[in-house]
Amino acid sequence: MRLLVTGGDSPLARALYSALAGELTFRAVDARYTAPLPSNVERLEGDLRDPDFTAGALEDVEAVLHLAPLFPPPGDDSTRFDHAARGTYVLANAAAGAGAHRILLGSTLGLFDRFPASWRVTESWRPRPRPRAEDLGPWLAELSLREGARALPLHALCLRFGRIVDTEEARSAAYDPLWLHLDDAVEGVRRALEYRRETAGRPNDWRIFHLTAAGSRAKVRLAEAGNALGYQPAHDFRDKWPSEDARPDTEGESSWREVFAPTHPIPSRPVRKVVVFGAGGPLASETARELASSYVLRLTDVRPLEEIAAEGKPQSPGAPLPTPLGDPHECRVVDVTNAEEVLAACEGMDAILNCTVIREDPVEAFRVNMLGAYHIAQAAVAHRIRRVVQTGPQQVTVAPGVGYEWDYDVTADAPPRPGAHLYSHSKYLGQEIMRVFADEYDLEIPVLLYTAFVNPETARPGHLHPFSISWRDGARSLRRALETAALPSPCEVFNITADLPHGRYSNRKAKELLVWQPRENFERLWMTSQE
Repeated sequence: MRLLVTGGDSPLARALYSALAGELTFRAVDARYTAPLPSNVERLEGDLRDPDFTAGALEDVEAVLHLAPLFPPPGDDSTRFDHAARGTYVLANAAAGAGAHRILLGSTLGLFDRFPASWRVTESWRPRPRPRAEDLGPWLAELSLREGARALPLHALCLRFGRIVDTEEARSAAYDPLWLHLDDAVEGVRRALEYRRETAGRPNDWRIFHLTAAGSRAKVRLAEAGNALGYQPAHDFRDKWPSEDARPDTEGESSWREVFAPTHPIPSRPVRKVVVFGAGGPLASETARELASSYVLRLTDVRPLEEIAAEGKPQSPGAPLPTPLGDPHECRVVDVTNAEEVLAACEGMDAILNCTVIREDPVEAFRVNMLGAYHIAQAAVAHRIRRVVQTGPQQVTVAPGVGYEWDYDVTADAPPRPGAHLYSHSKYLGQEIMRVFADEYDLEIPVLLYTAFVNPETARPGHLHPFSISWRDGARSLRRALETAALPSPCEVFNITADLPHGRYSNRKAKELLVWQPRENFERLWMTSQE
């Protein structure tokens, strides 16, 4: 079998080339190599985010071991996240197209760092990533591949490794209960490559296995990987274990809610000044008019608002255009993909409204929808801004076959199902970044989801999407998201849709928590004329 290994220069990849030399042929992919590879390994240098390069790398490949999110190329955090998420998205789509339906993803048990060692964590437990690069990169890659595997003909295994060390590293460092010996990591990959789950003909599949060390001192104990893979680690690092007296006392241990409570909470403050990102778009344009008499606004977009207004090209018939505002308001040119510009734009503000969006560009969708959200969350923490309003598309019926398209009364709390749909997928990852920051810092992040915007004055009777809202009601929902007193949890999601008889989507949560009520319900658009 020919195995494509991303992160091909990593210590784990190099150990695999040696250990499995007689069993597999390898094609390694990495951005660069620090030393020559063995003669049995084909070497490619390139960027997985490039669809042409990735398609070429997958030629004549039967399976993929995707280690790149664990061993990212050099760069700042934004670059690493883009490699992890967009690289995984491109790889999954290309692998499905090339017939390399089997993908093993390398992730990390560091996602459970917050969990006490006394808890019996298994593969069924939800990870609690922290807003740091070593968590967010692998976590975004997990989500990207998991959602891709819902929609694409892929059999995907997620291998969460402990912190991989070799014998020399373990000898010279203080004991870490998340250690995993390099030889055991190799054995785990070997077992995962041999694993064949009976899927009853299903074209897609997703499974998670924890590859952990042996022994009672391992923070995450062996569970499904031992049962399903037959994985049995050989190293327990016993000679490095602390004495019994040095072990943490678990008596009176905090409740699980206290364990997961925000570690660096940011307090609320009165909202008087609001920065709006994506202010040149129609929803933000209508919202600026809604808010201008109540707040001091800083309106930002990647292009001058005067230029967008002068073009006179609405996004759709009847969609609002921006109106540049005078004192005390302010207009700025800000690129949401530039962390420094976002940070400067948030200075002195009390709340943030993110209306940025890119729908179809395969590069900018991730940069704006995902990395833009990351930069905004970073800026909120840096300036101690607790209220951040995030916007996006509904993610439950966009990707055919993976969502709830034949269900009714779908609530805002239904788990997202973006599948491989570019717009929804990239927005979903940005939303998840916001949630991770909210959990860590006790931010207040209402996430408002929309689908179809309608101008009731210009729309013609006929088909009306069952998740529709007027521009004016959309703007009013954003006002209520800024003004609602409190949220039940740091990040809450809301469906913003009119009251329609279709019965497909529920806006009940927005009514109850935001105290918002749609005023336009489009009767003339869905009722048959009696004339």
